[in-house]
Amino acid sequence: MFLKQLRSIAFACVLFMPPLGNGAHAQDKITFTTSSVSMLNLPIYVADVMGFFTEQKIEPEIIVFKTGGATALAAVLGGNANVYIGAPSTAISAANKGADTIAFGAVITEFALNIMVHKEVAERARLTPQSSIEDRFRALKGLKIGVTGAGSATHQITQYALKYVKLDPERDATIVFVNSNEDMQAAFLSKRIDAVTTANPASDEMERSGSFLLVNGAAGQYPTIKGLANILLIGTKRWISEKPDRTTRLLVAIKSAEAVVHDQNRTTHARDLVAAKYFPQLDKAIFDSAWNNMIPAVSKTPEIADDAIARNIAFLKEFTDQKITVAPEKVFTNAYQPK
Repeated sequence: MFLKQLRSIAFACVLFMPPLGNGAHAQDKITFTTSSVSMLNLPIYVADVMGFFTEQKIEPEIIVFKTGGATALAAVLGGNANVYIGAPSTAISAANKGADTIAFGAVITEFALNIMVHKEVAERARLTPQSSIEDRFRALKGLKIGVTGAGSATHQITQYALKYVKLDPERDATIVFVNSNEDMQAAFLSKRIDAVTTANPASDEMERSGSFLLVNGAAGQYPTIKGLANILLIGTKRWISEKPDRTTRLLVAIKSAEAVVHDQNRTTHARDLVAAKYFPQLDKAIFDSAWNNMIPAVSKTPEIADDAIARNIAFLKEFTDQKITVAPEKVFTNAYQPK
């Protein structure tokens, strides 16, 4: 059923996507899919604006599927795109059901979701920037917490925070499912909810408006999942093995981009170029804050840690109802990493 649904979605994608074409030039074109224009895609954006794709004779195309990660992955599985920039859980779920899915490059290696609360909530709980993570998690008790949907990453990490301090997500807090990040932010700003689990730059904008940053996920503040792979490059085994050199050249470009993000002498230049091309409508001060906050979460190498998928599977088993039987080593490969 899962594969049938993916094929149906992928077929529908054909109606809205141009053909990839043939010929020498088209062979180096790589079409990426993603579910949003997001800070979670920073290394891909940096590789573009800094010319690293061009250096590797790659012509990138980035297609945003606002209908979500399943549609973005379906386009890759259907052969209408090449690389999905997405969560390990997506690759795990697809591979678990027999799809030709493989993760082959690390992009974000912290669970980069942040929890924001209203200033009054923090004051009632007597929280300060120096408060322990346990005190921060306990402050969620009795709150209405906005997440983007049942089973979403925002839902999973909210459950994690509550369970970490032995609170029951179903009884000790009210988790409110909201359709989109925009609706969730609106609900928070109008104080219909007390807390929200979101990402940069939305959390930076909220903090600038006076809200309290309860948990900084990008900085690795979720204790037992620190360093958990959050965003990977995901393709099909067929595509990445078809032209191994192309796959390696892609990873060379990503490796160069990740190095720039962590290089204090070059990161500001890359930041300004990414802001101008990909986030032109966002207040520059907010973008700069989001960039700085995201740096610790950006992988320092595209190589996927040996235990990355196993840790993600363990997390999914605890916070979702998925029955996962696929072996971790079947879901990722480092075979195409640059030497």
